[in-house]
Amino acid sequence: NFFFLSVYVIFLFLFILIYCYLYIDLNKFIVDKFGNLEIFKVNNLFGPYIQSILEGSGHKVNFMGIDLYSARRPILPYYLIIVYENISANFYVIHLIKNLTMGITIFFTIKFLKKNYNNLFIFICLILIFYNPHSVHTMFATSNEEGFLNYFIIILFFLITGDAKYKSFFVGLILSFIFFTKGSMFILTAAIPLAYIFFEKKKNRYLPLIMVIFSNVIWGGYNYKIQNYFTIGPTGSAVNALNLSLVYQKDFSSTYPRVSPDIYYYKTAELIESKKISTEKELNKILIHQSLVFLKENPFEVAKGMLKKLYLITLSPFKDAQVNENINNPIRYSNFSNKIIFNLSLIFLLINIFKKKGSILNKNLDYYYLIILVAYMLPYLIGFVYPRHCVAMYTLAHLYVFSYLIENNKYKLTKFMKK
Repeated sequence: NFFFLSVYVIFLFLFILIYCYLYIDLNKFIVDKFGNLEIFKVNNLFGPYIQSILEGSGHKVNFMGIDLYSARRPILPYYLIIVYENISANFYVIHLIKNLTMGITIFFTIKFLKKNYNNLFIFICLILIFYNPHSVHTMFATSNEEGFLNYFIIILFFLITGDAKYKSFFVGLILSFIFFTKGSMFILTAAIPLAYIFFEKKKNRYLPLIMVIFSNVIWGGYNYKIQNYFTIGPTGSAVNALNLSLVYQKDFSSTYPRVSPDIYYYKTAELIESKKISTEKELNKILIHQSLVFLKENPFEVAKGMLKKLYLITLSPFKDAQVNENINNPIRYSNFSNKIIFNLSLIFLLINIFKKKGSILNKNLDYYYLIILVAYMLPYLIGFVYPRHCVAMYTLAHLYVFSYLIENNKYKLTKFMKK
């Protein structure tokens, strides 16, 4: 076991180093001449958010003249701040600490929650998690929430389908981490505790729900203290409202998914100016209301956009689109295996759920996978989605298909995986 773990850590270490080298080579602005992270230049508004914290201006992003306090959840920025200020500013070190910690956590999560399976089972699970270049690139990153979220979703999957002494506490804990990682996960963190209460027979099965409610109260209370506005659900992140404003307008389906919807931020800016919006509360209220009106008045356009999102999730081979319309969006070959396995997992899921044999307790794996899949993807189907957003589900699909094959003893796999 020690030898197996050592080899895994060595390979993981090397993969992280390769990732860092390639990332810096393509994004030279992200480090200074000493190889230290330019922390204020981190993408996706995290750089300005971190700068605001470190310079004492508050936990906010100023976007189009409005201070947004709920635009970013704390897990990613505070990881960067803590490591940057207390351990090392080196780009390699920052990524090694995060990904080695999360990678080793996944190793022991599989080992201790799947006690009936041997090292071959663990080895194949790790291969399925880390073999795909695009998936690894997304997981190793610290410039977007998926760099943490994908690890947390994998751990959640093994936790709720496995068995542990303090299972309810750990499920609640990982759901709290997910909640404080990305604002769009409010549906998933609400759905899983309710499913857990239904499927589990443990006396403390209500604990995950209590912990998630507590997390919502902390986040909503924090925003209420700052701006006298309790944020919850879709209003829990200003980014949710901004994304809706890009999607629920007449030009979205004509350019998506070829071009990123970010090109339409000028329309949001014009709306903010015309409505004289000055606070985050007003922004959320007006943008969400405008989106609902567009949905009601243009159901055909919305349905057309929805079909394009489903196409992108299941079939599209192309990379994430660019903001510049003149840049071609090339094929990403690592999308092929992800989407083939994802579609296969949907077929297996339907077969298993509609089988007449077996009790509902034997189908927990299927129902939990279905609930995670729907709850995770629903915010993206309402808003917009690109392959980087789907990596957690693509990885989970690999693990689900593998579990399906073992549970159904396909190709006599069970005897090779069981201790």
